[in-house]
Amino acid sequence: MRRSVALALTAIAAVLVALALGACGGSDDDTSSTGSTGESAATGSATAEAKSFAGQKVTFWIMNNGPHPVEDTEKILAPFEQETGIDVDVQLVGWDVQFDRIRNAAVSGEGPDVTQAGTTQVPFFAALGGFEDLSGRVDEIGGESAYAPGIWGTSQVAGQEGVWGIPWFTEARTIYYRSDALEQAGVDPETAFADLESMRATLEALKDVKEIGGKKIMPFGMPGKKAFDLVHNVMPFVWDEGGQELTDDNTKSAINSPEAVRGVKYIADLFPDGLADPSMLERDGTQVENQYKGGRLAVWIGGPWVLSSIDREDDTNWSDAARENTGVAPMPKGPTGEANTFVGGSNLMMFKSSDVKDAAWELIKYLSRDDVQTEYAELLGMFPARLKPQEALGQQSEDLAAFYEAIQTGRSYAPIPQWGQIENAYKTRFGNILDAAAGLGGEAYSEAVIQKQLDEAAKEADALLAQTAG
Repeated sequence: MRRSVALALTAIAAVLVALALGACGGSDDDTSSTGSTGESAATGSATAEAKSFAGQKVTFWIMNNGPHPVEDTEKILAPFEQETGIDVDVQLVGWDVQFDRIRNAAVSGEGPDVTQAGTTQVPFFAALGGFEDLSGRVDEIGGESAYAPGIWGTSQVAGQEGVWGIPWFTEARTIYYRSDALEQAGVDPETAFADLESMRATLEALKDVKEIGGKKIMPFGMPGKKAFDLVHNVMPFVWDEGGQELTDDNTKSAINSPEAVRGVKYIADLFPDGLADPSMLERDGTQVENQYKGGRLAVWIGGPWVLSSIDREDDTNWSDAARENTGVAPMPKGPTGEANTFVGGSNLMMFKSSDVKDAAWELIKYLSRDDVQTEYAELLGMFPARLKPQEALGQQSEDLAAFYEAIQTGRSYAPIPQWGQIENAYKTRFGNILDAAAGLGGEAYSEAVIQKQLDEAAKEADALLAQTAG
């Protein structure tokens, strides 16, 4: 089941670069220089107009995207700088401090011209009033039709007009599994994770596979309260059961509904039933990822960056058996008939205080080109945000197709300013529930405990919904 995502991405990048039409576009008045796909239609006049930006400097904040974030971004931007004469000052702002730094820059008016922001952060930042509404420019990159609905939705703020963030790269969560473990358990990988019932049955069968090649292995593992993305791992099961994070009008929490309780109970029940490794709850997401790579887990939920690392010899976390026997499957369908997963990634936002807005837009426009997004996704092990390169990548293998499908049908959270704080409240309560289920302290596990914890989460969320961002 091994696939080479790196080779696939390289091939796509080569094709798209060959098809690219040259310069990244001219001034805002040159509407003919950019096609509907976001790639530039270079002409002599477009190149001449691009030179009018010579000498302008755009400061660009990025986060820890991959092992060499600044170097990789500068490599991607070198042709843009040469073509336009724009000097891009790429500055690294760590994920551990970026929220406060972006917020402070938006409020003070003293910051960069363009910043990367997590998709779920866009509504909060937009509500601060320090970012540019890009709705008047997005036709130059194909607009809404160039993106999957779930991805384009991350550029919005519920109840407001405007486009506040341009999708840059994306990811979704799917099932990773050991094909050798499934074979030993007598489970067909084609149907192993088709729905919640079959996933449960698969994990039950894997319970009898005690070890592979002399190495102990557990059916399933996931991180707990130490993982920043715990909510991303739990919410797909809530959605599968017909639950929601908030009510349709985004005014109240819905996390304590009967449907949500069933979804959380599904994943929590795996621990007392011996289907999930309780020690994983003491680790963060990266640590659990490395446990899967090392052969400790037969099934795990992860993003596309893991698939891209299979062929990297410098990733010594992989055991030989895990490298050679990793497969990918879409997330299971629930009783609703839908297979839900979280879709995230990062967007690009322009500060209202920028003195070089046209040049800043040229940067965003360049990073929105299909060929450039493909090349950058190759470096990160992510997926492009745009539909055309996503589709090309998804056709390269069955494993990549699983991620492509997930991105098209996946969901994100309500685009409201308070979501980041609400997510943190949910993370705490989900962590408490999983700890109880695994016998790691606190109250004895029961459905009543799940309801109690989710009631508390809903109460905290409702209080936050009554507040404004700031």
